[in-house]
Amino acid sequence: MGRFESTVPFYASFREPYPRDFFPVMAERLALTRDMRLLDAGCGPGLLAIGFAPYVASCTGVDPEPAMLRAARAAAISAGVKLELIEGRLEGLPASVGTFHLVMIGRALHWMDREVALATLDRIVTGDGAVVTCGSRTVKTDANPWLAAYDEVRNAWSEDRGSRRYDIDHDAWLAGSPFQVSDEITLPHSHVVTASDLIGRALSKSNTSPEVLGDRRPAFESALAQALEPYAIDGALNEELLAVATIMRRAGSH
Repeated sequence: MGRFESTVPFYASFREPYPRDFFPVMAERLALTRDMRLLDAGCGPGLLAIGFAPYVASCTGVDPEPAMLRAARAAAISAGVKLELIEGRLEGLPASVGTFHLVMIGRALHWMDREVALATLDRIVTGDGAVVTCGSRTVKTDANPWLAAYDEVRNAWSEDRGSRRYDIDHDAWLAGSPFQVSDEITLPHSHVVTASDLIGRALSKSNTSPEVLGDRRPAFESALAQALEPYAIDGALNEELLAVATIMRRAGSH
């Protein structure tokens, strides 16, 4: 079983969502056209590939987890989108995949072998193309008073708390490569969630996945529900989020 296999039923439904206008805004800012090829690296259930598919000629997703690719395939069929899916890692893509105008990376950069990934990106991204990391995260402000209690429980039960850095310094990650940050797009948004939604989100994380928790899962879910209960009104909690896209291009190609 891969690290993410047991998270698949929860990933697409409960991870921090992108706002409705994220894909059209990004398509405009990136000047996407129907003759472009797009790669979603570490595609998971295909959220980015499916979202951007209407704006480009073709979308390819690559992910090392077979269960994620099955979920991506099913989601693409449901959305009426054609995706080419490759089991593997960005770092292992063969020359036969050709080149892409855009490489999108969601919540996956911290899992990649930096030097090999950068060399692969240099090979597969067209000269005027771009690499874009995308993510949506809960804002750590008074707008989300429940977040500290939620994170405290998650961290207490996590199998690898503090062992992996999820917030990437893009300038440091790109150091020594032909790429540099050219732009950053931020889109604040909000929605209403339930404790069940947030428990599902916790189960979508690899370090508090059903596989990691095993027979501790009921106690973990109970602990999260108890931590969130004081903040819920009629079972609902407001969540303020920020979607962030960091655009990286070769120097001189902006």
